[in-house]
Amino acid sequence: MTEPRFSPRFSVVMPLFNKASHVRAAIESVRAQSIAAHEIIVVDNRSTDGSRAIVAAIDDQRIRLLELMKPGPGGYAGRNLGVRAAEGNWIAFLDADDLWGPDHLALLAEAIAADPDVHAVATRFDHVFENHRKPQRIAPALEQPVTLDLAGFLRAWLAVRECPMWTGAIAIRRDTLIGAGLFPEDRAVRGGDKDLWLRVLAHGALRYVPQVSADFHRDSENKVSKTTTTLGVPCLVETAHRLMQTATPEEVVLLRRLVNQEIAHYARYSMKHPGRTAIRMRDICLPEGFGTAALVLAARIIPGSLRQSGYALRNRLIARA
Repeated sequence: MTEPRFSPRFSVVMPLFNKASHVRAAIESVRAQSIAAHEIIVVDNRSTDGSRAIVAAIDDQRIRLLELMKPGPGGYAGRNLGVRAAEGNWIAFLDADDLWGPDHLALLAEAIAADPDVHAVATRFDHVFENHRKPQRIAPALEQPVTLDLAGFLRAWLAVRECPMWTGAIAIRRDTLIGAGLFPEDRAVRGGDKDLWLRVLAHGALRYVPQVSADFHRDSENKVSKTTTTLGVPCLVETAHRLMQTATPEEVVLLRRLVNQEIAHYARYSMKHPGRTAIRMRDICLPEGFGTAALVLAARIIPGSLRQSGYALRNRLIARA
């Protein structure tokens, strides 16, 4: 007999690469959950700062310490290895420099019980900076617990330009993750999480709970987002175009808007880099994406020094506002 979907056994997957000053706190936040995790799978990518030894010294039989053989940052590959090795029917992710509140897994379990047919569940989270924190921006539709299909998910994302799902505040059915193709470890070094969320929502609905239960630390050490650029095409563009082939008319409209929004986001941030964006005009959904096209064109033709000085001026004006 198969286990009911509403009876989750959470496997927690945590990729690890040189997070010695953070990883113990992250694991302790998992161990402190009011509903215990079935297992804690830590995938070390050949850390050189003692991170692996810190994990190995924690006395908890639920911890499984795996090793990713390719050295260097490999969050997507590490998560995929953890998912494949997991014994639980639901996978919850936590990076080694982030934290959960003590009722995080309990909230996810309640969300699953409220709608046992969903394929993913998510809570709200805080962005935590060195000197302040701010809550995740959410659309009005998410201010109460709600189940979202793909169209509802896209509408909520587009409404505030912030994805409703963040890796450290979600759980996804293990079979859905595998069926959706896991994280795009061979296609992206950043933005691959959003790409996977699209593929997950194409498989089934998301249950969203607007209670803050996780901390996303934006200024911690050794973050991949601070060492990679946004000069390429967003990873999700390819997936969005593929989904459009079988999507409903409403979903197609929303997917086209999302493609343009994410390209504009990448083009805007490419202004601070000396290199030129690799985004092409044919990557943009036209005719509705004329504004995005103008931004991409500016990113391609304005000299690097002028782009960087303009970006710095924009940030100063925003800070003063």
